[in-house]
Amino acid sequence: MNEIIFATSNRGKVATLQSHLAIHGLDDIEIVQSTFELIEPQASTALEVATSKAKQAHAITNAPVLVDDSSFHIYAMGGFPGPYIKYMLETVGAEGIVRFMEGQRDRRAYGMSALVFVDENGQLHTFSVQGEDGGIAEEVRESIDDSGWSDLWKIFIPTGSTKTLSQMTPEDHEMRHKSEHGRSSYNHFAEWLKEHLNKS
Repeated sequence: MNEIIFATSNRGKVATLQSHLAIHGLDDIEIVQSTFELIEPQASTALEVATSKAKQAHAITNAPVLVDDSSFHIYAMGGFPGPYIKYMLETVGAEGIVRFMEGQRDRRAYGMSALVFVDENGQLHTFSVQGEDGGIAEEVRESIDDSGWSDLWKIFIPTGSTKTLSQMTPEDHEMRHKSEHGRSSYNHFAEWLKEHLNKS
């Protein structure tokens, strides 16, 4: 397997995948970023959404393909918006989330990341992990560059940091990947892929 089609329009996700593959010595695999017109299902988890979209993407490509979907959970909102975070960002934006949190003493939140990979034999492999804990900033903080996954990065502060993800340098993110990679769906995928290729 020399290349993997990554069905995403998000360059930040591609960079994250490449970083985790490199940690496992798989940086010779080419990641082909591709965008497809996929139906976004109504579902209660990111894994359900990613699974549906992976099946659609594989039907189009008939080749190894990877799909990522994420959800974001705010404790004070009972876990909302969950897999509807993309829609929430498209409608009220990061500023709207900050307004929703006005007066809330509990600003804790966490993400869920789900990767679904369809291999060369058409078999599905799922990797779903709860991401790092953190909190919602009291204001939107602009990005130092355009490498972030979404505007959510402008308001999410990982536990132990005073910076939002958007304020972190590439070196900061590299350190996060190395220290947190055991809790990352991207790391679990990279570990599985390395073992899978060694058996081939």
